[in-house]
Amino acid sequence: MEQNSQEKVMNVFEHKQKDNYPLTNQISQDYEDDTHIYRIIRLGKESVKLMQDYKWEQRLLKEREWRKLKVQQSRGWLHYAIFEKEPYVLLFKRKITKNKR
Repeated sequence: MEQNSQEKVMNVFEHKQKDNYPLTNQISQDYEDDTHIYRIIRLGKESVKLMQDYKWEQRLLKEREWRKLKVQQSRGWLHYAIFEKEPYVLLFKRKITKNKR
């Protein structure tokens, strides 16, 4: 009996967690330091599902992989870190070039 109650609670938690994803990918404003420009992308529901299907939550993605997740940005961005508590939030950076300053 107790097991069923725990399962119900977990199912409700998982359902609520899935509902917290935006409908589409969301991109933060860029921020920078002396050498790099940074941005954060929060994946939308469809992209989260793709990422789960590919089992990519625990590793850095190559450009062709994050493009499969419908992330659209110019070339030169690098997925450089994993936010462990929210694996569907991607952290990107790219070097500042002379003509970008």
